[in-house]
Amino acid sequence: MSSDLITISLSRDEAVVLHEWLARVVDDENAEGIAETLEDDAEVWSLNAVLILLEQALDEPVDPAFEKLLKAARKRLRDKSGAWPWDASEDAGD
Repeated sequence: MSSDLITISLSRDEAVVLHEWLARVVDDENAEGIAETLEDDAEVWSLNAVLILLEQALDEPVDPAFEKLLKAARKRLRDKSGAWPWDASEDAGD
């Protein structure tokens, strides 16, 4: 096997939003909310490793204005990418 490490690039907005989701699902809920989608504990450990890396890389989660920063990051991502496909019919008024 080649190198044991890989590099993943995310925008700051993607990283802030992903951090919040991982903190909520993996940390706060102990992955119970996604348990039915998991096949192995290694998947939770992998998500936890990503959460730790994001915690090390980001200042926003400890910023007193974090909720405002998170809301703005979510909005910018939605504005850039649009609704996720499951929301497409709702956006079209169906």
